[in-house]
Amino acid sequence: MSGDGRIALEFMNGPAAIPPRSDTLLVVGGGDTPPQPAAWAGIVTVDQAAITPFAHVAGCACCTGRGGGLAAVLGDAFRRRATGALKWFDRVAVLPPRGQEAAWRAALSADVLVSARFAVRPPRTGPA
Repeated sequence: MSGDGRIALEFMNGPAAIPPRSDTLLVVGGGDTPPQPAAWAGIVTVDQAAITPFAHVAGCACCTGRGGGLAAVLGDAFRRRATGALKWFDRVAVLPPRGQEAAWRAALSADVLVSARFAVRPPRTGPA
């Protein structure tokens, strides 16, 4: 949890940079999923298969204005966490597709619901 009560959200640059933690939800945007799925609070994938029946199809006016699939997946994970359908987590690690971190950050920063629920950490500038 961040210092202000929101759920901490951090972008990672590769599977090796993410140590599995039972209080962390892993959001994967493609590529390899880190091993040890049982070690995480949950693993969700940002693609059409990850969107629940409560969400809309990719590219709809509602979701496109909200950051597209990533914002919808985070909203769904937040709802599932609150209802007990997903293990409780107080941290989110995001593993975006190669070269997409800046676009994903921009989409999340423009989404008021994501900003209210998640504290997106600034990019790392030095060695990890």
